[in-house]
Amino acid sequence: MYLLKQWRESRIISTLAALALILLLLLVLKGSVAIDTFHSHGNNDNQGFAFIFVPIFYVEAALVAFWGWLAGGIGAGKNLGEDSGSFLFTRPRRRAWFLWSDWGYAMAQIAAIILLMNIMIGFLIAHALVLMHSPGVVQLTTQGQPVPLTFIMFTISVGVLLFAGLIYGLSYFSTILIKRTSGVMLAAGILVAYLILLGILHHYYPAFHTPGLIMNVFNFDQHSMYGLSGNLAYNFAARTVAMLAFPAAAQLILDHSEI
Repeated sequence: MYLLKQWRESRIISTLAALALILLLLLVLKGSVAIDTFHSHGNNDNQGFAFIFVPIFYVEAALVAFWGWLAGGIGAGKNLGEDSGSFLFTRPRRRAWFLWSDWGYAMAQIAAIILLMNIMIGFLIAHALVLMHSPGVVQLTTQGQPVPLTFIMFTISVGVLLFAGLIYGLSYFSTILIKRTSGVMLAAGILVAYLILLGILHHYYPAFHTPGLIMNVFNFDQHSMYGLSGNLAYNFAARTVAMLAFPAAAQLILDHSEI
């Protein structure tokens, strides 16, 4: 019953995500035809092909995180500011159940969006690799060993999931904190303030390193690709903890809120 309520409240943004995926599918199909045409004219230059993964990662992260930011305004925090809150949270379930149901439902949608996106994008890239006589593997660096395309797309997927989950968690936490859907604006303000802080610290204290909002999945500069970043497992684990910290903090606030 509660999942049906979540669907009704999130159906607008879920529909927008579905339309965006359909548009991506059409672009992938058109891109596949364009690749065939490009190759049929004798073009088989794979110079700098590895760089394609950098914009894929950052564009995906931005788009899915924006969806997560919107989703943060739907759920327990929204109910707290409405008359439904006093009814909902007196039901024979712990408040934590409602909170983690909200969080899990949105995260499942985020994961599904990322999975479908990368299946389609991976299909297009795999098609290009076959035409370049490099099926299933990508030469990220000139000296290193080829890396399986599936591993690269998996790494991108996890990185995007952790970033989008972090933004969603912050947005969700903010709505619980002020008991209003407008908490998403507070989350946006926090993000902007953090980016400004990073800029100030980088300008005045360049030796002082602070974690960016998006982890560096690839080592690259404007001229060269140096492969995947080191310590990916450690970075994934650290960002998983950071992502889970927001719903955990939201639960503490919700458990002690008067409704």
